[in-house]
Amino acid sequence: MRLKAFTGNISFALACAGIYIGAVAFYCFLSYRNNEKTIMNEIDRKLLITAQSIKYMLAPDFHDRAVDVNSISPAEKIRNRDAVSAFAAETDFEYVYTLIEKNGVFYFAAPTVTPEDLQERKWWYFYPYKDIPEEFIKAFETKKTRYADYSDRWGEFRSVALPRTSPGGRTYLACADYKISFVKGLLYQSAIEALISAGYFFLCTFPLMFLFRRMYRAYAADLLGVNRELQNHQDHLEELVEERTRELESEKQKLSHALDEVSALSGLLPICSACKKIRDDQGYWNRIENYIEERSEAQFSHSLCPECSQKLYPKLFKKG
Repeated sequence: MRLKAFTGNISFALACAGIYIGAVAFYCFLSYRNNEKTIMNEIDRKLLITAQSIKYMLAPDFHDRAVDVNSISPAEKIRNRDAVSAFAAETDFEYVYTLIEKNGVFYFAAPTVTPEDLQERKWWYFYPYKDIPEEFIKAFETKKTRYADYSDRWGEFRSVALPRTSPGGRTYLACADYKISFVKGLLYQSAIEALISAGYFFLCTFPLMFLFRRMYRAYAADLLGVNRELQNHQDHLEELVEERTRELESEKQKLSHALDEVSALSGLLPICSACKKIRDDQGYWNRIENYIEERSEAQFSHSLCPECSQKLYPKLFKKG
């Protein structure tokens, strides 16, 4: 009974430990997802603020005049390039730029230009953006801000496309890019924090685990003792069975003998009314003491009762 109760306690403890571990894992998962959501919201907020700020780096009518390759002077191209590139360099953004559309094709108007980009070509103004993300096109068509995770020849990015309208009524897109590696780095940091939280909670379970370990060892020791007793009982089971069989056989013999005695002394016994002899089954007359001694374990010893003593030996029993 004690082992059964202890087994129940072990099962309950394991169930509680499973629930606790599941709760900690679920908490860490929710914590990570909440942190991920917070980080992405903050990234998108910064992307939007940056996109909103681009127009303040450029001439108010710049996008009204940016209609072809030669519509903007080299000096203004350089000024715009340096302003936008410097802003991107001083922040965590990889690229900050504006896009204009002409005849269904999108072109860079005021892009960030890195030293590597300058080695590739001198001017990036009015350079066609051939692999523009689909979300950017939707933002231009619907005039609603869109966010996108995409990859192109410049890398993998989390970006915003903010539709803007120039003073002359021309629609263009103000865009900003975070490198996905930067975003993943923040998410990785969030995951590490969640794991640290999980580790802290698991450390808090060490005393409980130590107690459970002691309980399990005690249970294992008890179980081993019971197994040994069962094994010992099994080893001697045949001997016990043989011994018990012998005892039963002896009891059976005693019972049979008793039944024989009862059978021998039962029924009507023909007895002589004069000499008190008993007639046996073969018709012979035997003294009563011989008859009983042959059929039971009783033995007789001869003596005289007081009446017979006075009758046979009156002189010895005369009254004084």
